[in-house]
Amino acid sequence: MKRKVIALMLCMTTLLTVAGCGDKKGSTDATEEVLTDTESTETGYYTGKRSGEFDIDVNDYVKLCDYSNIDVTITGDYDVDDSDVSNYMDQMFAYYGPFYEADDSKTTVSDGDIVNVDYVGKLDGEAFDGGTASDQNIDVSNNCAAGGKTSYIDGFTDGLMGAKVGDTVDCNVTFPEDYQEESLAGKEVVFTFTVNSIQKEITQDEMTDDFVKENFKVDSLDAMKEEVISYLQNAADYNRSQDTYDAIQNWLVDHCEVEVPQDYLEARVGEYQANFVAQNCSDGTSLEDYLNTNYGYTVDQAVEKWTDYMTENIKLEFILEAIAQKEKIEIDEDEYASYIQNLISNSSSTSSKTFEDEDALYEFYGSGHKDEGEAYLRKIYLANLALDQLKENANVTEAPATDESTEATEAVEDTEAVESTEE
Repeated sequence: MKRKVIALMLCMTTLLTVAGCGDKKGSTDATEEVLTDTESTETGYYTGKRSGEFDIDVNDYVKLCDYSNIDVTITGDYDVDDSDVSNYMDQMFAYYGPFYEADDSKTTVSDGDIVNVDYVGKLDGEAFDGGTASDQNIDVSNNCAAGGKTSYIDGFTDGLMGAKVGDTVDCNVTFPEDYQEESLAGKEVVFTFTVNSIQKEITQDEMTDDFVKENFKVDSLDAMKEEVISYLQNAADYNRSQDTYDAIQNWLVDHCEVEVPQDYLEARVGEYQANFVAQNCSDGTSLEDYLNTNYGYTVDQAVEKWTDYMTENIKLEFILEAIAQKEKIEIDEDEYASYIQNLISNSSSTSSKTFEDEDALYEFYGSGHKDEGEAYLRKIYLANLALDQLKENANVTEAPATDESTEATEAVEDTEAVESTEE
């Protein structure tokens, strides 16, 4: 299982749960069962001891290794070259296009042409709502908008074939009997077209400063390329950073000795499952049906995966908390306040769960208990500070990505889909 960067544990689409502390070392017998009975999985309620109620000293569970000089290797493509820029420009061009301009060499509409028109639709001589448009590029032969994104009713473009630039052409059209607008269903109407020009498609090689200014809202072609380079390099730098975090975390879990209290683990998994049910089964769908329909999992299989996932995260949390204590890392309250505000601000863009203020955020992560939610988020923030310090001191070797490693990463990520609450 790929280990998650601890900062990403706060992404609402990835992990909706609370963390806290556990009983003293040696308490490994289950005191509460993970949700497995029908009633619990249907409602999403978790009635056991909250993870925030545990009181744990991580030093009772962690034996730290020598982490002063961590050696890790990351595999990826972290440099941006001309081919990357060209490929991204191609993608932008395909996504926002196709693009056209008037072809002054053509004056008569023929098969395969894209024609720019204005048109007015009239029913019994009166223009009807939604039947008027201007500056529209139409694929006459295929009776659709240029690029094939919108199809028209049968016969809409029949009268345009053979028309000349500047002509006004009437097309008689009958709307289908089952047309969604009842006032037009089955009615005969007339569309009057004004042929503005016959178009030719613009290729990427033909882009000019005026073209990108009009279509991409940048000052020049060079400015557009600079923005693409900056975006791609920022993305590559982010990937390098995240891969480094992943590698360090994997190294820590592999080299430190960690015991996970069973009762605390079960509380965490139970809370995770309850939140998963609350978010995905609110329409009355059972957890069993939801998992089977979307992932082909039984509840037992999902709980097994959640337990494995949570075990890894708890190990990492314990290790980083122990390191933060050993290194005497402290929280700057102003920076922590900014961190909390960023979580609140970004919640609307990262998940379906949004927070109006820090009280709402704390209550969510504390299962209705603000003090427990704040304690959890402070632990996560402190763990991130410890991870940042480790990253600064790590010896990182970069290896080029291979097709095999990319396919392997994608395969691992596919197996982790059930770990997300939006899955």
